[in-house]
Parts: sequence; structure tokens; C-alpha cells
Amino acid sequence: MDMDTMWEKIKKGLKDGAVMSVEKIEEYAKIGKLKVDELSARRKIERNYLDIGERFYDLTQDANEAGASDDIVIKKAVENVRSLFTEIDEIGEKIREAQKATAAKRSTGSEDVDEDLDDNSGV
Repeated sequence: MDMDTMWEKIKKGLKDGAVMSVEKIEEYAKIGKLKVDELSARRKIERNYLDIGERFYDLTQDANEAGASDDIVIKKAVENVRSLFTEIDEIGEKIREAQKATAAKRSTGSEDVDEDLDDNSGV
């Protein structure tokens, strides 16, 4: 193997490594944003739980505990919690999809890199 071919393979390996690094950074950025969205949804759930508890407490002070399950504020908070849990599930699915997409890119793209880098028969 002559020096030009070896240097070309080294350049290609470095270039492919840089491309993989950029892809990984993009994956982590996307997943990081989704994790922030998930955390935001969980905080909203906590606020709804607090609203439910506060409203229930107010109703018990008015001796109206039996009507708590029919209270519109409580019903709305419960609906919000349900939709937020659905949102969290969707975010989790998006995270898994992003990870799968990056893994698929790596498995198809890295084979070429590995073959080129492993061919050191002339060195």
C-alpha cells in the first residue's frame, strides 16, 4: 500500500468519525429537548395534583365532600392529568424512535467505515 492510499483512508476515517460525532450530538440534542418536554409535562401533572388536593380540601371544609367527584374543577384537573400522561407516553415513543433512527444510521454507515479502516493488509 502506498502512502497516498493510506493517507486517504486515514482522512476518510477521520471524516466518517466526525460525521458520526455530529449525528450523535444531534441525537442527544433532540433527546434532550424531548426530556425537557417530558419534565415539563410531569411538573404540570404535579400542579394538577395540587389543584385537585386544594379543591378537595376546600370542598371538605364546606361539608360538601360527597360532591367532590362531581366538581368541575376536579374533573378538569383529572382530564388534564390524563392528557399529560398520554403526552409523556408520546414523548417516550419519540425518544425511542430517535434512538432507533440514529442506531440504524450508524449500523448502515459504520459498516463502510469499518471495512475501510480494517483493510490494513499493506501496512
